[in-house]
Amino acid sequence: MIDEIHYTIHRNMVILLALVTIFLFITRILLNIFDFPLLLEGSRDVDFKILLLGLKNGLVNFYDPVAVPEGVPDWPPYYLYFWYFIFYPMGLVPFEVSVYIWDVLRLITSSYIVLKGFKIIKNRTNLLYFYFTILVGFFIDGWYNNCNFLIIFFLLLSYTSLEKDKMWLSGIFFVLSTIKINSILFIPVLLIVKKIKIKDLIYYVIPFILLCLPYIIFPDYLLQMLNNWTNNTPGIQGLTFLDPIIWKAVQPSHLMFLGFMLIIIFESLEKYNKKDKIRNAVVLILIAFYIYISIVVMILPVIYSQF
Repeated sequence: MIDEIHYTIHRNMVILLALVTIFLFITRILLNIFDFPLLLEGSRDVDFKILLLGLKNGLVNFYDPVAVPEGVPDWPPYYLYFWYFIFYPMGLVPFEVSVYIWDVLRLITSSYIVLKGFKIIKNRTNLLYFYFTILVGFFIDGWYNNCNFLIIFFLLLSYTSLEKDKMWLSGIFFVLSTIKINSILFIPVLLIVKKIKIKDLIYYVIPFILLCLPYIIFPDYLLQMLNNWTNNTPGIQGLTFLDPIIWKAVQPSHLMFLGFMLIIIFESLEKYNKKDKIRNAVVLILIAFYIYISIVVMILPVIYSQF
């Protein structure tokens, strides 16, 4: 009976993701036909367009500034260099085609994550929280057309490989997820829930070091990336100097993979009597945090700019 309920939940979740994808298709078509406010037109597929522009810089100039559309925060490239190879095929076909290929790839990988979720997440409440973070992250990731769906896909493969005791494979999938360096939080999470021990870090550190050899061979390349990470982005502000930095690391679209890490922690609480209270408290704190960071970083600067 439980399996049937789970099946219904994740089947319906896949249908919901497909409906969201159709909605995103329709909005893209409408935005191309009719005039809408700049906030909508300027944000739709903007990340995808910027990533395509980044390909034109080439691998050697990967961290050089990219000419972003008007009104878009001027964030310099900050992904790890190997993203260039992963995304390169999207630059071989026209934008009008590649943007839909990327949408379909997001739907396929996210559906796989959903269908695998019930096998990993045993607690039904945790499963619902997981699906909620997937849905929110999926929509935002799809609107801007970013790549967060790939990060959680690699992290999921890393986790399932770890469960099968395939440590080196787990490490390889993990380093692929470090397209955005904040996914490195996955390792502390595994240590906290005691899925790995300190001695097991070798399976993750060695592949990561090998992948980062270009930064060692070409230190200027590394310095340029680090400088981009600490860049003060115009239009991205806050009440404190930390707010813009935190925003870059934990944007709502990042819920796709940050939520997965959080659920892993929730699953480890099953042996505690107060697991539900702890989980609910963490979720409330997370909601309050995202309300705060969205207001001070995104909404208030727009209001102030009107005066």
